[in-house]
Amino acid sequence: MFAKKNNGSVLLKLGLVLALLAGAGYVVWHNLRGTARVKAVNRDVAVDAVTGSIVVQADGGFKQLKSEAAGKVVETNIKPGSHFKKGDALVQLDTTEIDRQIAETKRRFESDKARAKILLDNNPEKKVAQERLDTAKRLFQLGNASEDEVKVLQRGLEAIETRLKLTEFDDQKGDVDYRVAMEGLALLREKMRVVAPFDGTIHNDGALTWEGALINAGQAVTEVFSRQRVVVAKIAEESFGRVKLGQSARIRLLTFGSQNFDATVSELLPTADDSQRFTVYLEVKAEPELLKPLSTGEVTITVDQRRDQMMILRRAVFDANKVFIVKQGRVELRVLEIGFVALNVVEVRQGLEVGDQVIVDNLEEFRAGQQVRIEVVN
Repeated sequence: MFAKKNNGSVLLKLGLVLALLAGAGYVVWHNLRGTARVKAVNRDVAVDAVTGSIVVQADGGFKQLKSEAAGKVVETNIKPGSHFKKGDALVQLDTTEIDRQIAETKRRFESDKARAKILLDNNPEKKVAQERLDTAKRLFQLGNASEDEVKVLQRGLEAIETRLKLTEFDDQKGDVDYRVAMEGLALLREKMRVVAPFDGTIHNDGALTWEGALINAGQAVTEVFSRQRVVVAKIAEESFGRVKLGQSARIRLLTFGSQNFDATVSELLPTADDSQRFTVYLEVKAEPELLKPLSTGEVTITVDQRRDQMMILRRAVFDANKVFIVKQGRVELRVLEIGFVALNVVEVRQGLEVGDQVIVDNLEEFRAGQQVRIEVVN
Protein backbone atom coordinates (compact mmCIF):
# COMPACT_ATOMS: atom_id res chain seq x y z
CA MET A 1 0.00 0.00 0.00
CA PHE A 2 2.83 2.36 0.89
CA ALA A 3 4.58 1.52 -2.40
CA LYS A 4 1.50 2.46 -4.47
CA LYS A 5 1.25 5.84 -2.77
CA ASN A 6 4.95 6.48 -3.34
CA ASN A 7 4.64 5.61 -7.04
CA GLY A 8 1.66 7.95 -7.41
CA SER A 9 3.61 10.82 -5.87
CA VAL A 10 6.54 10.25 -8.23
CA LEU A 11 4.26 10.21 -11.26
CA LEU A 12 2.63 13.44 -10.14
CA LYS A 13 5.96 15.15 -9.73
CA LEU A 14 7.16 13.87 -13.06
CA GLY A 15 4.02 15.25 -14.72
CA LEU A 16 4.56 18.64 -13.15
CA VAL A 17 8.16 18.71 -14.38
CA LEU A 18 7.11 17.76 -17.88
CA ALA A 19 4.44 20.44 -17.88
CA LEU A 20 6.96 23.05 -16.75
CA LEU A 21 9.41 21.93 -19.43
CA ALA A 22 6.71 22.09 -22.08
CA GLY A 23 5.71 25.60 -20.99
CA ALA A 24 9.30 26.73 -20.98
CA GLY A 25 9.83 25.17 -24.40
CA TYR A 26 6.79 26.98 -25.77
CA VAL A 27 8.04 30.27 -24.38
CA VAL A 28 11.47 29.70 -25.93
CA TRP A 29 9.91 28.65 -29.24
CA HIS A 30 7.57 31.64 -29.21
CA ASN A 31 10.39 34.07 -28.48
CA LEU A 32 12.63 32.58 -31.15
CA ARG A 33 10.06 33.27 -33.89
CA GLY A 34 10.69 36.43 -35.92
CA THR A 35 8.32 39.38 -35.84
CA ALA A 36 6.79 40.48 -39.14
CA ARG A 37 5.48 44.01 -39.53
CA VAL A 38 2.30 43.69 -41.57
CA LYS A 39 -0.43 45.86 -43.02
CA ALA A 40 -3.80 44.57 -44.11
CA VAL A 41 -4.91 44.83 -47.73
CA ASN A 42 -7.54 47.59 -47.99
CA ARG A 43 -9.67 49.18 -50.66
CA ASP A 44 -8.91 52.68 -51.91
CA VAL A 45 -8.49 54.75 -55.06
CA ALA A 46 -5.89 53.26 -57.40
CA VAL A 47 -3.84 55.88 -59.16
CA ASP A 48 -2.01 55.47 -62.46
CA ALA A 49 1.00 57.71 -62.20
CA VAL A 50 4.10 58.83 -64.02
CA THR A 51 7.15 59.15 -61.82
CA GLY A 52 10.30 61.18 -62.18
CA SER A 53 13.08 62.97 -60.35
CA ILE A 54 12.85 66.62 -59.33
CA VAL A 55 15.16 69.45 -58.37
CA VAL A 56 14.11 72.71 -56.77
CA GLN A 57 15.52 75.88 -58.29
CA ALA A 58 15.25 79.51 -57.29
CA ASP A 59 13.59 81.47 -60.08
CA GLY A 60 16.50 82.79 -62.13
CA GLY A 61 19.00 80.79 -60.10
CA PHE A 62 21.62 82.34 -57.86
CA LYS A 63 22.43 85.89 -58.90
CA GLN A 64 25.31 88.21 -58.04
CA LEU A 65 24.29 91.84 -57.57
CA LYS A 66 26.92 94.37 -58.62
CA SER A 67 27.43 98.02 -57.84
CA GLU A 68 27.09 100.29 -60.86
CA ALA A 69 29.19 103.00 -59.19
CA ALA A 70 32.48 103.22 -57.32
CA GLY A 71 32.72 104.53 -53.80
CA LYS A 72 32.83 103.81 -50.10
CA VAL A 73 30.28 101.45 -48.55
CA VAL A 74 28.46 103.19 -45.69
CA GLU A 75 25.59 100.75 -45.08
CA THR A 76 24.82 97.08 -45.82
CA ASN A 77 21.80 94.84 -45.42
CA ILE A 78 23.30 91.57 -46.66
CA LYS A 79 23.34 89.26 -43.64
CA PRO A 80 23.55 85.65 -44.93
CA GLY A 81 20.16 83.96 -44.88
CA SER A 82 18.22 87.20 -44.38
CA HIS A 83 15.14 87.93 -46.49
CA PHE A 84 14.40 91.10 -48.42
CA LYS A 85 11.63 92.66 -50.50
CA LYS A 86 11.90 93.99 -54.04
CA GLY A 87 13.30 97.53 -53.93
CA ASP A 88 14.98 97.19 -50.52
CA ALA A 89 18.42 98.84 -50.30
CA LEU A 90 21.03 96.12 -49.81
CA VAL A 91 24.22 98.19 -50.12
CA GLN A 92 24.57 101.99 -49.89
CA LEU A 93 27.63 103.99 -51.00
CA ASP A 94 28.66 107.38 -49.64
CA THR A 95 26.80 110.11 -51.59
CA THR A 96 28.41 113.15 -49.94
CA GLU A 97 30.29 114.30 -53.05
CA ILE A 98 27.41 113.73 -55.46
CA ASP A 99 25.06 115.57 -53.08
CA ARG A 100 27.50 118.53 -53.12
CA GLN A 101 27.50 118.53 -56.92
CA ILE A 102 23.70 118.46 -57.02
CA ALA A 103 23.44 121.39 -54.60
CA GLU A 104 26.08 123.44 -56.46
CA THR A 105 24.47 122.81 -59.87
CA LYS A 106 21.12 123.92 -58.52
CA ARG A 107 22.60 127.03 -56.91
CA ARG A 108 24.35 128.14 -60.13
CA PHE A 109 21.26 127.57 -62.23
CA GLU A 110 18.96 129.53 -59.95
CA SER A 111 21.49 132.39 -59.75
CA ASP A 112 21.94 132.54 -63.52
CA LYS A 113 18.18 132.34 -63.99
CA ALA A 114 17.53 135.28 -61.67
CA ARG A 115 20.27 137.39 -63.35
CA ALA A 116 18.88 136.64 -66.82
CA LYS A 117 15.38 137.63 -65.75
CA ILE A 118 16.60 140.97 -64.46
CA LEU A 119 18.46 141.63 -67.71
CA LEU A 120 15.44 140.73 -69.82
CA ASP A 121 12.97 142.74 -67.80
CA ASN A 122 15.18 145.81 -67.31
CA ASN A 123 17.51 145.89 -70.30
CA PRO A 124 19.01 149.46 -70.45
CA GLU A 125 19.90 149.27 -74.16
CA LYS A 126 16.32 148.46 -75.05
CA LYS A 127 15.04 151.29 -72.85
CA VAL A 128 17.36 153.86 -74.53
CA ALA A 129 16.40 152.62 -78.02
CA GLN A 130 12.70 152.80 -77.14
CA GLU A 131 13.07 156.36 -75.79
CA ARG A 132 14.94 157.52 -78.96
CA LEU A 133 12.29 155.96 -81.18
CA ASP A 134 9.48 157.63 -79.21
CA THR A 135 11.24 161.05 -79.48
CA ALA A 136 11.80 160.61 -83.22
CA LYS A 137 8.14 159.80 -83.74
CA ARG A 138 7.05 162.98 -81.92
CA LEU A 139 9.52 165.08 -83.92
CA PHE A 140 8.30 163.46 -87.14
CA GLN A 141 4.73 164.48 -86.31
CA LEU A 142 5.95 168.01 -85.69
CA GLY A 143 7.87 167.99 -88.96
CA ASN A 144 11.28 168.15 -87.31
CA ALA A 145 12.43 164.61 -88.19
CA SER A 146 12.35 162.55 -91.35
CA GLU A 147 10.57 159.28 -91.89
CA ASP A 148 13.90 157.58 -92.62
CA GLU A 149 15.24 158.57 -89.19
CA VAL A 150 12.20 156.96 -87.55
CA LYS A 151 12.66 153.78 -89.61
CA VAL A 152 16.34 153.53 -88.67
CA LEU A 153 15.54 153.86 -84.97
CA GLN A 154 12.67 151.32 -85.37
CA ARG A 155 15.02 148.77 -86.97
CA GLY A 156 17.56 149.36 -84.19
CA LEU A 157 14.95 148.61 -81.51
CA GLU A 158 13.79 145.50 -83.35
CA ALA A 159 17.38 144.28 -83.57
CA ILE A 160 17.75 144.67 -79.80
CA GLU A 161 14.46 142.82 -79.18
CA THR A 162 15.56 140.02 -81.51
CA ARG A 163 18.84 139.69 -79.62
CA LEU A 164 16.96 139.57 -76.31
CA LYS A 165 14.61 136.89 -77.66
CA LEU A 166 17.63 134.83 -78.70
CA THR A 167 19.01 135.31 -75.21
CA GLU A 168 15.67 134.15 -73.78
CA PHE A 169 15.78 131.14 -76.12
CA ASP A 170 19.28 130.35 -74.88
CA ASP A 171 17.95 130.58 -71.33
CA GLN A 172 15.21 128.08 -72.20
CA LYS A 173 17.83 125.78 -73.65
CA GLY A 174 19.74 126.31 -70.43
CA ASP A 175 16.66 125.09 -68.55
CA VAL A 176 16.69 121.88 -70.59
CA ASP A 177 20.43 121.45 -70.05
CA TYR A 178 19.90 121.95 -66.32
CA ARG A 179 17.18 119.28 -66.16
CA VAL A 180 19.36 116.87 -68.12
CA ALA A 181 22.32 117.56 -65.82
CA MET A 182 20.20 117.09 -62.70
CA GLU A 183 18.70 113.87 -64.05
CA GLY A 184 22.22 112.59 -64.75
CA LEU A 185 23.37 113.44 -61.25
CA ALA A 186 20.24 111.86 -59.75
CA LEU A 187 20.83 108.71 -61.80
CA LEU A 188 24.45 108.58 -60.67
CA ARG A 189 23.30 108.99 -57.08
CA GLU A 190 20.78 106.19 -57.54
CA LYS A 191 23.53 103.93 -58.88
CA MET A 192 25.31 104.36 -55.56
CA ARG A 193 22.59 102.24 -53.98
CA VAL A 194 22.26 98.52 -54.78
CA VAL A 195 18.59 97.55 -54.51
CA ALA A 196 16.87 94.16 -54.53
CA PRO A 197 15.47 93.31 -58.01
CA PHE A 198 12.93 90.86 -56.52
CA ASP A 199 11.74 89.34 -53.25
CA GLY A 200 14.49 87.00 -52.16
CA THR A 201 17.10 85.79 -49.71
CA ILE A 202 20.80 86.47 -49.21
CA HIS A 203 22.85 83.37 -50.04
CA ASN A 204 24.72 81.73 -47.17
CA ASP A 205 27.99 82.96 -48.69
CA GLY A 206 26.39 86.06 -50.18
CA ALA A 207 27.97 88.88 -48.14
CA LEU A 208 30.69 90.02 -50.56
CA THR A 209 31.41 93.46 -49.08
CA TRP A 210 31.24 95.31 -45.77
CA GLU A 211 30.77 98.78 -44.31
CA GLY A 212 33.84 100.93 -44.91
CA ALA A 213 34.99 98.98 -47.96
CA LEU A 214 36.08 100.87 -51.11
CA ILE A 215 34.59 99.23 -54.19
CA ASN A 216 34.80 99.73 -57.94
CA ALA A 217 32.01 100.06 -60.47
CA GLY A 218 30.92 96.59 -61.57
CA GLN A 219 32.13 94.90 -58.39
CA ALA A 220 29.88 92.17 -56.93
CA VAL A 221 28.56 93.10 -53.49
CA THR A 222 26.18 90.22 -52.67
CA GLU A 223 24.77 86.95 -53.98
CA VAL A 224 21.03 86.36 -53.74
CA PHE A 225 18.26 84.07 -54.90
CA SER A 226 14.57 84.69 -55.50
CA ARG A 227 11.81 83.60 -53.13
CA GLN A 228 9.97 82.30 -56.18
CA ARG A 229 10.70 78.62 -56.72
CA VAL A 230 10.80 76.57 -59.89
CA VAL A 231 10.34 72.84 -59.36
CA VAL A 232 11.72 70.95 -62.35
CA ALA A 233 10.78 67.33 -62.96
CA LYS A 234 12.58 64.98 -65.34
CA ILE A 235 10.30 62.39 -66.96
CA ALA A 236 11.35 59.33 -68.97
CA GLU A 237 10.68 59.48 -72.70
CA GLU A 238 8.24 56.56 -72.68
CA SER A 239 6.09 58.22 -70.00
CA PHE A 240 6.17 61.85 -71.16
CA GLY A 241 3.33 61.42 -73.68
CA ARG A 242 0.84 60.75 -70.87
CA VAL A 243 1.64 63.96 -69.00
CA LYS A 244 -0.74 66.87 -69.58
CA LEU A 245 -1.03 70.44 -68.34
CA GLY A 246 -3.11 70.78 -65.18
CA GLN A 247 -2.64 67.19 -63.98
CA SER A 248 -2.27 66.82 -60.22
CA ALA A 249 0.96 65.54 -58.74
CA ARG A 250 2.67 64.88 -55.44
CA ILE A 251 6.32 65.50 -54.71
CA ARG A 252 8.55 64.14 -51.99
CA LEU A 253 11.80 65.90 -51.10
CA LEU A 254 14.73 64.11 -49.52
CA THR A 255 15.07 66.94 -47.00
CA PHE A 256 11.60 66.12 -45.58
CA GLY A 257 11.65 62.33 -45.66
CA SER A 258 8.19 60.88 -46.27
CA GLN A 259 6.34 64.23 -46.24
CA ASN A 260 4.49 64.90 -49.49
CA PHE A 261 3.52 68.19 -51.16
CA ASP A 262 0.65 68.68 -53.62
CA ALA A 263 1.57 70.07 -57.02
CA THR A 264 0.17 70.73 -60.50
CA VAL A 265 1.78 70.36 -63.93
CA SER A 266 2.27 73.95 -65.13
CA GLU A 267 4.50 73.66 -68.22
CA LEU A 268 5.90 71.02 -70.59
CA LEU A 269 9.10 71.49 -72.58
CA PRO A 270 8.87 69.84 -76.02
CA THR A 271 12.51 68.70 -76.30
CA ALA A 272 14.49 66.08 -74.39
CA ASP A 273 17.85 66.50 -72.67
CA ASP A 274 21.01 64.50 -73.46
CA SER A 275 19.72 61.50 -71.50
CA GLN A 276 16.37 61.52 -73.39
CA ARG A 277 14.39 62.76 -70.41
CA PHE A 278 11.76 65.46 -70.82
CA THR A 279 11.34 68.49 -68.57
CA VAL A 280 8.10 69.23 -66.74
CA TYR A 281 7.58 72.30 -64.55
CA LEU A 282 5.46 71.93 -61.43
CA GLU A 283 3.54 74.47 -59.39
CA VAL A 284 3.91 73.30 -55.79
CA LYS A 285 1.57 74.25 -52.94
CA ALA A 286 4.19 75.02 -50.31
CA GLU A 287 5.87 78.00 -48.71
CA PRO A 288 9.14 79.00 -50.42
CA GLU A 289 11.06 78.41 -47.18
CA LEU A 290 10.20 74.70 -47.40
CA LEU A 291 11.46 74.42 -50.98
CA LYS A 292 15.20 74.75 -50.49
CA PRO A 293 17.08 75.63 -53.69
CA LEU A 294 18.94 72.67 -55.20
CA SER A 295 17.06 70.16 -52.99
CA THR A 296 16.04 66.99 -54.82
CA GLY A 297 13.35 64.33 -54.63
CA GLU A 298 10.79 62.49 -56.71
CA VAL A 299 7.39 63.25 -58.20
CA THR A 300 4.30 61.20 -58.98
CA ILE A 301 1.99 62.72 -61.61
CA THR A 302 -1.56 61.31 -61.66
CA VAL A 303 -2.63 60.40 -65.21
CA ASP A 304 -5.59 58.06 -64.40
CA GLN A 305 -7.39 56.49 -61.42
CA ARG A 306 -9.81 53.71 -60.41
CA ARG A 307 -11.94 53.71 -57.27
CA ASP A 308 -12.51 50.90 -54.75
CA GLN A 309 -9.47 48.79 -55.64
CA MET A 310 -7.29 46.54 -53.46
CA MET A 311 -4.22 48.48 -52.39
CA ILE A 312 -0.96 47.60 -50.63
CA LEU A 313 2.18 49.55 -49.75
CA ARG A 314 4.65 49.77 -52.61
CA ARG A 315 7.56 48.82 -50.36
CA ALA A 316 5.92 45.43 -49.69
CA VAL A 317 6.46 44.33 -53.32
CA PHE A 318 9.68 42.61 -54.41
CA ASP A 319 10.78 41.08 -57.71
CA ALA A 320 8.23 43.34 -59.41
CA ASN A 321 5.11 41.31 -58.47
CA LYS A 322 5.68 39.26 -55.30
CA VAL A 323 4.76 39.75 -51.65
CA PHE A 324 4.90 37.83 -48.40
CA ILE A 325 1.75 37.48 -46.31
CA VAL A 326 1.26 35.96 -42.86
CA LYS A 327 -1.54 33.41 -42.51
CA GLN A 328 -2.13 31.46 -39.30
CA GLY A 329 1.33 32.39 -38.09
CA ARG A 330 3.19 31.23 -41.19
CA VAL A 331 4.71 33.17 -44.09
CA GLU A 332 3.24 32.58 -47.54
CA LEU A 333 4.59 33.80 -50.88
CA ARG A 334 2.05 35.31 -53.25
CA VAL A 335 2.54 36.23 -56.92
CA LEU A 336 0.37 39.18 -57.89
CA GLU A 337 -1.14 40.81 -60.89
CA ILE A 338 -0.16 44.45 -60.38
CA GLY A 339 -2.29 47.34 -61.59
CA PHE A 340 -1.50 51.03 -61.17
CA VAL A 341 1.71 51.92 -59.38
CA ALA A 342 1.90 55.18 -57.41
CA LEU A 343 4.54 56.79 -55.24
CA ASN A 344 3.75 54.86 -52.03
CA VAL A 345 1.10 52.29 -52.97
CA VAL A 346 0.25 49.82 -55.73
CA GLU A 347 -3.01 48.35 -56.98
CA VAL A 348 -3.49 44.58 -56.75
CA ARG A 349 -5.70 43.09 -59.47
CA GLN A 350 -5.27 39.44 -58.44
CA GLY A 351 -3.38 37.40 -55.85
CA LEU A 352 -4.68 38.86 -52.57
CA GLU A 353 -7.91 39.44 -50.71
CA VAL A 354 -9.00 42.35 -48.58
CA GLY A 355 -7.72 41.83 -45.04
CA ASP A 356 -4.68 39.72 -45.97
CA GLN A 357 -1.73 40.60 -43.73
CA VAL A 358 1.11 41.69 -46.06
CA ILE A 359 4.67 41.98 -44.72
CA VAL A 360 5.90 45.51 -45.37
CA ASP A 361 9.40 45.74 -43.83
CA ASN A 362 12.68 43.79 -43.84
CA LEU A 363 11.46 41.46 -46.58
CA GLU A 364 14.88 39.83 -46.94
CA GLU A 365 14.51 38.26 -43.45
CA PHE A 366 11.54 36.06 -44.38
CA ARG A 367 10.89 32.92 -46.41
CA ALA A 368 7.82 30.86 -47.25
CA GLY A 369 6.75 28.48 -44.47
CA GLN A 370 8.53 30.42 -41.72
CA GLN A 371 6.62 30.81 -38.45
CA VAL A 372 6.41 34.42 -37.29
CA ARG A 373 4.63 36.72 -34.95
CA ILE A 374 2.99 39.82 -36.39
CA GLU A 375 3.04 43.51 -35.56
CA VAL A 376 0.32 45.48 -37.32
CA VAL A 377 1.34 48.89 -38.67
CA ASN A 378 -1.00 51.74 -39.56
